Amino acid sequence: MKSNISTVSFYKSRVCILFLLFGISLSSSAQHSTDTLHNTLTVKAQLRTRGEYRHGAFRPLNKNEDPAALISERIRLSFEYKYKDQMQVKIVPQSVGIWGQEAMVQGAESSGNRLAFFEAWAMLKIAKGFDLKVGRQVISLDDERFLGEVDWAQGARAHDAVALLYKKSRFELNTYLAFNQNYRNLYNNNLSNPAGNVFSTAGGFPYKHMQSIWASIPVSESAKVTLLVNNIGLQDAQSATDDSAINNVSTIGANYFVSKEKFSGGISAYYQFAEIKNAPKISAYLIAANASFKAGNGWTLGAGSDLISGNDVGGSITVNHSFTPYFATGHKFFGSMDYFYAGNGHKGVGVSDTYLNVGKKFAKGTDIRVAFHQFITPNVVSEGSGKDYAGNLGQELDLTGSMKINTFASVTGGYSVYFNTKTIDYLKSVTNTGQVQHWVWLSLNINPLLFNTKF
Repeated sequence: MKSNISTVSFYKSRVCILFLLFGISLSSSAQHSTDTLHNTLTVKAQLRTRGEYRHGAFRPLNKNEDPAALISERIRLSFEYKYKDQMQVKIVPQSVGIWGQEAMVQGAESSGNRLAFFEAWAMLKIAKGFDLKVGRQVISLDDERFLGEVDWAQGARAHDAVALLYKKSRFELNTYLAFNQNYRNLYNNNLSNPAGNVFSTAGGFPYKHMQSIWASIPVSESAKVTLLVNNIGLQDAQSATDDSAINNVSTIGANYFVSKEKFSGGISAYYQFAEIKNAPKISAYLIAANASFKAGNGWTLGAGSDLISGNDVGGSITVNHSFTPYFATGHKFFGSMDYFYAGNGHKGVGVSDTYLNVGKKFAKGTDIRVAFHQFITPNVVSEGSGKDYAGNLGQELDLTGSMKINTFASVTGGYSVYFNTKTIDYLKSVTNTGQVQHWVWLSLNINPLLFNTKF
């Protein structure tokens, strides 16, 4: 009995101390006028629930295969703190899961805690125009054709990196540096490991190190040119004693963007090159152009074409011409069904995607969009037996729409159809498929602002 009383007294004293400190904090804040409130704290939440029916997403479905169906979710809390313009800290824990995959009565998580950190970074002003950003952060540049967040994926993409950011008026210059290590498989997950420096991609990042320089240069009130130089060091050691080489793959790119009241468009060109140990060197490219017109009454008309280089199939490769958009927001390009550069592979052939799209905005935050894609490969596709395939990779029709429910909630959804060919079947290593593939999805997005204060 005596022990219980002492325990209760202990916790009461702790609670009193907390209330006292809280009262002191409020009293201190109350003494400041609004002109001296330099601290800002914002807390947001996100719950995104998405149902999908996949009868041919990522690849054509064999006739003897059952379609996949699932409901996935993303749960996030976002904590953002600012002190004047001198410091900013952002921490975003998130949980990504599939309905029914966790037990109704939760026990110990067999594969580790489901809760992870999507973002966790701090940014400090170090000089006029210069900010230093350190930690897990999104790197999203230009139209995300090479470096993007890929927000469509429930987990999205972030990098562990150091960023030096400079901005003066409309001119921007960003530098990103990253160095990764993976002790989980090679060094018994020992953070105090004294020796060894080889990197394994198993369950970790796809690169060991990364360097990027990006500049955005205004050329008029409505247009800008951006330049990108990116290098990644690739290494995938199988054991701690593996003297695995680091292969550096470099990509340089240039973009021209214009945005006016009724017209917007862009032209992009990227070149990728590398000398790979015990493999053909890389020499590949990506070029793209697009334009969009506002036709009045909420209507938008758009068109564009992308061409990514690749390799012939069925012969030897002396130079690897297959371009890899390593960190692009793949779902944004090449159709919503993710047949190219976002889903499974297509034997490294080049892809030409010519598309048309139409959109209509209605009142109260409702809109619909329709896009048609024609996919062609400029490369030769041949089996070892000498059988040749046509260059037509199929067509895709995407219908998407969104509707605003209230300030913090909306519904989005879509229906896509892919008209596949024998060529895409061969490149995706499937047989006995239907000519028409389908994909349907519906998502409820809730993004409330929970707390926002200055003190």
